[in-house]
Amino acid sequence: MKVAICAANYVGKELSSFIVEQEHNIEFAITCSDDEYEEEIFKTFSDHQIKCYRNISVNDDKFFNLLKDNSIDLVLLLWWPKIVKEHIIKAAKIGFLNLHPSLLPYNRGKHPYYWSIIEDTPAGVSIHFINPGIDDGKVLFQKPIDTDITTTGEILYTKSIEAIIELFKDNYENIISGHLNPIEQDSDISTFHWGKDIWEHSKIDLSKKYTALELLNVIRARTFSGDNSAFFVYKNEKYNVKIEISKRDD
Repeated sequence: MKVAICAANYVGKELSSFIVEQEHNIEFAITCSDDEYEEEIFKTFSDHQIKCYRNISVNDDKFFNLLKDNSIDLVLLLWWPKIVKEHIIKAAKIGFLNLHPSLLPYNRGKHPYYWSIIEDTPAGVSIHFINPGIDDGKVLFQKPIDTDITTTGEILYTKSIEAIIELFKDNYENIISGHLNPIEQDSDISTFHWGKDIWEHSKIDLSKKYTALELLNVIRARTFSGDNSAFFVYKNEKYNVKIEISKRDD
């Protein structure tokens, strides 16, 4: 099987380092120009004599021609941030596999860690084929993630990163050997959110009535160590809100 790689971000860096140490030959890789890990990913492939292209859009003719000229069967999107157009997807004989940090069909789209907490949907990670839709292609492998009332958005996000790396490594030989059994997603139970949805939902309206649990979930779902968090506006000033929940022994 002829395989190409599109790798970006921390997950792409970690899995690129894993892939180059395996026995299977990779035809080529591409990196993402606006990625902080781009230099490291490029060096990983180059140091192992794997052709790596930089500053190429997955939707450009150059990438399309690379797929065709190299008779690529399968493209692995390793935390790739760009949406791939339909004619590019069809250029790979088997298709494109994507890594998604949710237990599909739940939480398609952006910020699945947040919506899993808010909507009380199962958390996990998935490896799936892509199609012209968003995160609704056939699923190959999944790993659930346990959560409880103490789980913040940051904790779930971190667990998702660890879980998707582990899931990919555990199933790499099946992927490369073509031992795939894709399963259709159940769209009747699917959930989806755009990236913009999180900003409006995590703004706490001081005049709105929430249950205590609803309010706790909004705050913990946006609790990260950085600046992004749930917030409210009071007397024309914005205030961030974070929370720590721990279980008591008494």
